[in-house]
Amino acid sequence: MEACISIVGSILGSLAGKAAEYTVDPIARQVSYLFNHKSNFQNLRDQFKKLKDARDRVQADVDAANTQGEEIFNDVDTWLTTVNRKICDQPAAQMDEDEEKAMQRCFLGLCPNFNSRYKLSRKAEKEANTIAELLKDKDRFDGVSHRPAPEGIATRPVREYEDFESRTGAFNAVMGALKDANLSIIGVYGMGGVGKTTLVKQVARQAKEEYLFDRVVMAAVTQSFDIKKIQDLIADELGLEFKSQSEPGKADELRKSLKKSKKVLVILDDIWVKLDMEALGIPYGGEHQGCKILLTSRELNALSSMDSQKNIPIDLLEEEEAWSLFRKMAGDIVLSPEFHATAIEVAKKCARLPIAIVTVGKAMKNKKNLSEWRNALQKLRRPSKRNFQGISKDVYSAIELSYNFLEVEEYRQTFLLCSIMGHDATIEDLLKYGMGLGLFHGVDTIEEARNEVSALVSDLKRSSLLLDGSTFECFDMHDVVRDVAISIASRDHHWLARDDVFKELSNEETMRNCELISLQYAKVCEVPDHDQLECPNLTFLSLGSEDSSLKISNNFFRGTQKLRVLDFGKMYFPFLPLSFCFLKNLHTICFSGCMLKDIVIIGELKNLEILSLRKSKITVLPGEIGQLIKLKLLDLSHCSSLEVIAPNVLSSLSRLEELYLLDSFDRWEVEVHEKPRTNAGLVELQHMPHLTTLEVDIPIVQAMPKELFSEKLERYRISIGGKWWGNYKPETSRELNLKLNKSIHLDDSGVKTLLRKTETLLLDAVKDAMDMLCDPDTEGFPHLKHLNVRNDAEVKYLINSMELASCKAFPLLETLFLFKLNNLEAIYYGQLQAECFGQLRKIGVRDCNMLKNLFSFALARKLGHLEEIGVSNCENFTELIVEKREEEIGDDDILEFSQLRSLRLENLPSFIGLFNSEKRLSSSQQGRVQSIDGSSTATSLFDRKVVFPCLKELWLDSIIVEKLWHDQLSVTSFGVGNLTELTVQGCHNLKNLFTSSMVESFVHLKSLHIRNCNEIEEVITVTEGLLEEERMRKMVFPKLDYLKLSYLPNLKRFCCGNPIEFLSLRELRIDECPDLNTFHSDFTSVGTIVGNEAGKSSMSMVNPCTDVPKYLFDEKVFFNAFLHFLNIKFLFHTLLVVFPVLEELEVYFCHNLKNLFTSSMVESFVQLKRLVVGNCNEMEEIITVTEGLVEEERMRKMVFPKLDYLELSVLPNLKRFCGNPIEFPYLRELRMVGDNAGKGSILTENLFNEKVVFPGLEQLYLQSIPEKKLWHEQLSVTSFGVQNLTKLEVYVSHNLKHIFTSAMVESFVQLKTLNIEECDELEEIIIVTEGLVEEEERMRKMVFPKLDCLKLKHLPKLKRFGFGNPIEFPSLTYLYIEGCPVLNTVHSDSTSVGTIVGNEAEKSSISMENLHSDVLKYLFSEKVKLYV
Repeated sequence: MEACISIVGSILGSLAGKAAEYTVDPIARQVSYLFNHKSNFQNLRDQFKKLKDARDRVQADVDAANTQGEEIFNDVDTWLTTVNRKICDQPAAQMDEDEEKAMQRCFLGLCPNFNSRYKLSRKAEKEANTIAELLKDKDRFDGVSHRPAPEGIATRPVREYEDFESRTGAFNAVMGALKDANLSIIGVYGMGGVGKTTLVKQVARQAKEEYLFDRVVMAAVTQSFDIKKIQDLIADELGLEFKSQSEPGKADELRKSLKKSKKVLVILDDIWVKLDMEALGIPYGGEHQGCKILLTSRELNALSSMDSQKNIPIDLLEEEEAWSLFRKMAGDIVLSPEFHATAIEVAKKCARLPIAIVTVGKAMKNKKNLSEWRNALQKLRRPSKRNFQGISKDVYSAIELSYNFLEVEEYRQTFLLCSIMGHDATIEDLLKYGMGLGLFHGVDTIEEARNEVSALVSDLKRSSLLLDGSTFECFDMHDVVRDVAISIASRDHHWLARDDVFKELSNEETMRNCELISLQYAKVCEVPDHDQLECPNLTFLSLGSEDSSLKISNNFFRGTQKLRVLDFGKMYFPFLPLSFCFLKNLHTICFSGCMLKDIVIIGELKNLEILSLRKSKITVLPGEIGQLIKLKLLDLSHCSSLEVIAPNVLSSLSRLEELYLLDSFDRWEVEVHEKPRTNAGLVELQHMPHLTTLEVDIPIVQAMPKELFSEKLERYRISIGGKWWGNYKPETSRELNLKLNKSIHLDDSGVKTLLRKTETLLLDAVKDAMDMLCDPDTEGFPHLKHLNVRNDAEVKYLINSMELASCKAFPLLETLFLFKLNNLEAIYYGQLQAECFGQLRKIGVRDCNMLKNLFSFALARKLGHLEEIGVSNCENFTELIVEKREEEIGDDDILEFSQLRSLRLENLPSFIGLFNSEKRLSSSQQGRVQSIDGSSTATSLFDRKVVFPCLKELWLDSIIVEKLWHDQLSVTSFGVGNLTELTVQGCHNLKNLFTSSMVESFVHLKSLHIRNCNEIEEVITVTEGLLEEERMRKMVFPKLDYLKLSYLPNLKRFCCGNPIEFLSLRELRIDECPDLNTFHSDFTSVGTIVGNEAGKSSMSMVNPCTDVPKYLFDEKVFFNAFLHFLNIKFLFHTLLVVFPVLEELEVYFCHNLKNLFTSSMVESFVQLKRLVVGNCNEMEEIITVTEGLVEEERMRKMVFPKLDYLELSVLPNLKRFCGNPIEFPYLRELRMVGDNAGKGSILTENLFNEKVVFPGLEQLYLQSIPEKKLWHEQLSVTSFGVQNLTKLEVYVSHNLKHIFTSAMVESFVQLKTLNIEECDELEEIIIVTEGLVEEEERMRKMVFPKLDCLKLKHLPKLKRFGFGNPIEFPSLTYLYIEGCPVLNTVHSDSTSVGTIVGNEAEKSSISMENLHSDVLKYLFSEKVKLYV
């Protein structure tokens, strides 16, 4: 007992001695932990219950969003991750264990264990408080998700691109044109097959890597372009889902979507004629200056018709390049003395054209007989008589030679069939056509045929006659190869394939001999109305049309009785033609996207093997379909309107091998005893003994009979309990999506059988998922490549080696995504076999609150293929890699992720660092120090233990670190020297990002974004201990292109001491950094710690320079490349100095700025093209006169030689733009907006005078200006240089009484649009010029020769348009007058006018379409001429 008292006394004494340390808690609270432990644990349990309930409410919306494949907002994700981690880390068992430990006694049970009780009771209270804060945070977000951006052309590697010297010039020219702000349309031209498409694809990729554009989209146009198809292609790249189906509607949606991106590149490949950009919905030029259009064409004239501003030719390869490429394609055999001379001649006959070289070279690969080479040369020397537009005879012969070298007829027929299938065709469609035509010999099943087709396509790709498609299920063909193939098919096989306008299917001799007709991609205007199509040899017919008026007569198919394949696309069939019954040889019918009603007649086609209604609108599949006893493939996928499949139809198809029902029929009826079904039931699938492929949605689990799935299924995409995500794209041929909130017997249904073979597995809220993952019967998922587990509160481990015994789990797994697994403690438990996770490339973890780390050190060493790691919203996640207690890791052992490209760590409040050890209880490799209450701080994120030599993207969001890098180590020690993109946000403990000595290591950094880091004071801090010489050494970011600093309340400077240079910076954004006084400082701040109470330090600044720095930028900041964008918001006490290469400058909310430039620095802004100044309350003038200038210099004209756009808005104290005369020779658009009080523009009697000249001004927008006159009336308009004005808009300018004088009207010869609204004092648009005395001058006609739009709205005092002089509008097409209650006449001969008839109560609303004769009588006189 004495021992107990001694221990208590010791603890209390220790607490008392540390009272100063725990100033936030009174001593009484410390003591209370010993006696209130029960209530603390009960409170913790209560808080956990509330937290789980709150989590479930938020989770419901997130689950719905995830079902649609949407991405969750970061703040929602972060909160849920934190909550889930918290719940996972504190399960009931853990709390019970802690409480039990707190009750344990020591000294033979004579005394409570006060030390343990104190720590655990304090821990419980701290956890309860943390949860209480989480509960307060849950209402901070609005909405939970957004649609993910799709991968575009710019993200895909261009395998065909060869970096030849002859291509470098063209490539650089295109890149330079894209960087030129004066160019909006750029063209690339050259003959077919020269490599235009490959080049622009590489340009797209490079432009995206250099951050030239926010979005890059590409669409193939082709000779027979379809506006809707092009719109759909661009929309797919943007991730846009059209609401409208009409061309104008789609164009409007596309235009709005493209305008949302500040910088967007649209590539239109292979144009032949002029395209209407407005009809397509592509804004450019004045409508969207950030949108650039890149065109490719065989014809320079086509580019000229598109008003391309710069056209770049792509020439043939140089001789040496052509030979080098041919050698690469044909192999080293060409270097053999025996073959060399002949091979050179063969290569020369390819005419230095890449497509010909590649196809011939690959055709000759492995040809080891010299006679074969001589035969090839002989054929190439006899060029074809055919010559296509943009394709020479030699090129035709070269491609034909590659075709002839296809030794097997099956390859040739397949190649020709591919040529009629359009761009990005699918292997499945090729299978359907080939099976129908009987091309594949020696195959009995669809699966055997599919394997044959896949092998054929792969071989044709190796021959370069086919190209890769957008997915593994697609393929493509070069346009030149396609043209040659169609020509060969037409010549040798009587094929008719057209993709242009085709007026009529006639019965001419050419049609009678046709064996194949493909008009799927043509615009068919007419088919024989009453007559039958006489094509007795026809075996394949493909027609497509969206014209519902296109009708097919009942007799149409009488003369096509050899037809084997029939393919319709987007056609309307209220009834199928009666002559269908004559098509007894038909093996394949495809209706793609058609409107179908009655298809009963199809049941008579007894030889039919393939029936596809994919994407068609049909509500009922009739019982007669069950008569198709030879049917092997039935495709009903994406028939979203299909509600009924007649009972027993499916079970009648006893030979069916493949059934596709995804995103289609899912109203499966359950078999009920003695009650006949009215719809199909899943039990019917059990009567299909040959079924090997199944794609189906089963939303109601209870509809599944026992033994539904068998071992015979080789290909499947099955969703049970839910549906596949809306934007889900298949990656493998065996995929399962399970969403089961109730237990099912996997053995009974056959699901377990499928799991063993599955390649892609999605588990969403699956009951007993843990048992499923660890079930030994799954054999460790030996074929699984992609695993996504989400929304589960039971899974503790993905792998439990204790249950899986010796099996090698996940040996082929490539991607692993874990989301909202609230109880996940570790990815694996126990010992792993060597093969486990050996192929893993990507791992993403989100909202797994109990998870503390990803890998052990030993497992991480095996991950040699890992490319991407992402961990977010995991509340208790402490480290990426952990050294287990049983592992023996030496101090010199380094873990290298040799392939890792991307690392994203987001919202990890407990994160310690990349590496930690279970053996170290109080510290880690990063120097983290733990205190008695568990709080901790880290010194650096990276150290030498874990390195990333190939890391390119690093994203850190809301993690608790004080430093990113260890100060005493070089950046090469961390292996991040290849970093290109660094984003840091919400890291409130960081005070800086780099030290000055490590900057030189970031030679590849292109993008740097720092946001919402409360404590950051400078981005680069001076390395301690540097000599004076080292302090003056220039810091350089050679490739940094994009720099953004936003929401950094304590940022004082970017750097100090060393000069800094940005060689490649194009865009700089600074938003809401209120303490940023200077970008660079020569001094450092010296602080004196005043106190450190309750963890809060205050600092008193002792500064050798007491003045606030005068300039934001000084001579020690160098921008030696194009600085494309500078956006400054909420910067106080700042002035700007010289930027000789600045292109765009926007300044907002800088309320302490009184001016922007001095007059002497204007001449340095020779590249400035866009200037916007807005909401700067103290701005008095844009340009102030430099102090000390003599009078002559004060009067010297200032010029902005390239300024194109100028906007001045809400500048309430602005007195003038400048004092000196000024000229804007290329200014096209000027916008001036005052504030609501009528302030905020240049406050003078006249807005424009002779000191401001705009010779190129086209658009003038004025709003809320205080001036009484726009122009100095004693000067001609040419003095202001606005004679090229095409659009003038004036709004809410209440001091104006008129717009023009009669004498100046003649100068506005280009004006097309005049819009005047809400100007309360405006009485007339044109007043008579003062001093006109001669009758001749007063009677001289005023003419607006090009004005086509005139709008007058809400002008309460407007009496007339003009007075005195007659007025004429020869081009006016639109006139709108509304809210002009005293407008009596457009023209008056006197200054006093009576009341208007029929225009009262301020409800005047007149447009050209509703001008009645009585209104015209009074409103328009004979002196107003309208040509409308």
